[in-house]
Amino acid sequence: MIHNVLLIQKDGNVVVKTRFWKIDFGDDDIAEFIRGFADMQNTQGLATDTPVFVGEKHKIFHAEVDGEMLLLFVTDGRDEDRVIQHRVREGAARVSTALRGNSIGYIRDNLDEILGELIFTRFKISFVGSGGVGKSTLLRLLFGKEPAPGGYTPTINVAVDSSETIQFGTFLCTIWDFAGQAVFQDLWSFYFSGTDVIFLVTDSSFRNVMQTKSLLRNIRKEAPAVPLFIIANKQDLPESMKADKIKRLLGAPTFQMVATDKTRREEFIRLMLEVAAKTVGVTLPDLPISEMITVRRGTEEMEQPGQAAEKAKTSPSGGFEDVPYEISDDISQIAGTSGTQTTTQTTTRPHETTTDTSTENKLVAEVVPDRSQILHLMLIYQKEGIPDVAYHLNYVDEDIDKIAVASLISALDSFGGIDGSAEDEGTTNALETIEHEGNLVMIEKSNHFMMALIVTNKSEEEAQRKILNSLLLGIEQKYYDIWDGWDEDLSVFETSMFDVLIELPIKPVSFDYIVRAREAGKPLPFNSREVGKAVVEVKSAIESNETVGGLVRSLDIPREIVLGCLQLMNQYGWIDFKVEIGPTSHLKKLGVVDEETVKTYGEVVIKFVDFCDGETPLEDVVRKLKVSLPAMKFVATKLVLDGVLEVVA
Repeated sequence: MIHNVLLIQKDGNVVVKTRFWKIDFGDDDIAEFIRGFADMQNTQGLATDTPVFVGEKHKIFHAEVDGEMLLLFVTDGRDEDRVIQHRVREGAARVSTALRGNSIGYIRDNLDEILGELIFTRFKISFVGSGGVGKSTLLRLLFGKEPAPGGYTPTINVAVDSSETIQFGTFLCTIWDFAGQAVFQDLWSFYFSGTDVIFLVTDSSFRNVMQTKSLLRNIRKEAPAVPLFIIANKQDLPESMKADKIKRLLGAPTFQMVATDKTRREEFIRLMLEVAAKTVGVTLPDLPISEMITVRRGTEEMEQPGQAAEKAKTSPSGGFEDVPYEISDDISQIAGTSGTQTTTQTTTRPHETTTDTSTENKLVAEVVPDRSQILHLMLIYQKEGIPDVAYHLNYVDEDIDKIAVASLISALDSFGGIDGSAEDEGTTNALETIEHEGNLVMIEKSNHFMMALIVTNKSEEEAQRKILNSLLLGIEQKYYDIWDGWDEDLSVFETSMFDVLIELPIKPVSFDYIVRAREAGKPLPFNSREVGKAVVEVKSAIESNETVGGLVRSLDIPREIVLGCLQLMNQYGWIDFKVEIGPTSHLKKLGVVDEETVKTYGEVVIKFVDFCDGETPLEDVVRKLKVSLPAMKFVATKLVLDGVLEVVA
């Protein structure tokens, strides 16, 4: 487990230090690390990034930052070495990138954000239950707040804490407070998406336990694989049922709670942390909970667990009721068997064939092939059988060995696999699609070039080949007069990628998009002066233009170059796009919802997109579907930015 992160000079001076768990790593430890690091560097045959042990309790993984500093991940030594080594190398690369154009003060203020998921485990926790059982009061207890004055106020739809996350050491927990009323239950599939654990809250009365049993059945249908725990709240009331009896009735791990009692806060935090750790397979340090946790909401540090209990002189009951089973047993059972629930459910996915055996409304779903996703595109120039990659467009976050792919294509071509005719420059000829690491590579060849398109499947091969063919012919025409005096500088061909990005965009860009510049991004992997000049001009104009349309109008640059520059800057983290959608916005369907989006937001997204006809206001579309307008505004924004929908009015 990573418990301290430091950025230090090679002489040991600390630039930034962050402690995530209450485990100290002081000046003496840093000095001992420096000595161990120097010994390791002078040991012949030893890998330079071999972890250094300090004081027999700290195992430090390290990576150089720009040859001047060291990024240290201090762990308790129980993680797998190769995992932490990969993370610290990636972290050092991110710090190096962030230092370009930013001061060291920026790194000090933003190190947590720069490292992100390399340090933190994100965890979504959903609280659900009937009205008045105490869900919101439980969250106030967690935040160290007093119960809300004025009695019960119902949660409308779903309430998410405005800071979104609560930090437990290196856990970033997003807390969702669901309304349990029947009118909101049709939204559960939407809101449960991505949930790591569900806490189902009951007020412990017999009547509400029976209502909770009904809720439990519905939750099992909507989220069958998510670990679920019962919180038996209001145990201080005389009519409350005991936790062990509620467990037997509901068949799920059950914990006693009084949400209005501040002395129960530490036990509640302990439960949440143990559930989170077991569910995601993380081992907590061998320390008391009150000793190792720092709980922060946003950037504000909160009262530590144990402080409230100390002030209140912890009550004799000590928190959870002693029930005849161990918390860890139930957590392990749920975490280990979450995929095998006893409830049977048939879920219809958009790309599966299903048969409805009911006698009424019998439907047969049409089999629709998965949409082809573009992963990479390369323009390859060949001279005497040796391939050179003129440029590579990365449509996803994962990189590839482009030289290896180009060499594979060239080898196949040398055996006569690609028959590009030098005499007839009006056509290109195709090599049969080849496989590479589970994906498909389509190749088209012209007189001087080959273009390789790497996709997830061949469902759109015919259309994509036509586009490649057209692009290659256009590129041949664009550079038809350069060959006699060409100095073999491949960067001259990079300007053609703006033509590619119009036909095969990394991200569709609308004139209505709002553009926001970010402080730093990844280096653009291009060498052309023309490309660099265009990117600089577009980025400079962003400050004085809010929308893409305003940007295009203000620049004396062809529209396709502006849009191409924006796509590249967005892909490499230099800008963000936003879109404003209101209740009266008219949305029109452009494409098909991909499987990942359906998995994230639920089947209702498919119906939503189909109902967007460009004429019906958003508020009327969501009324037809009987879903939440605020929720669907969020989803619609993502779908517009993904090119599935467009705003027409």
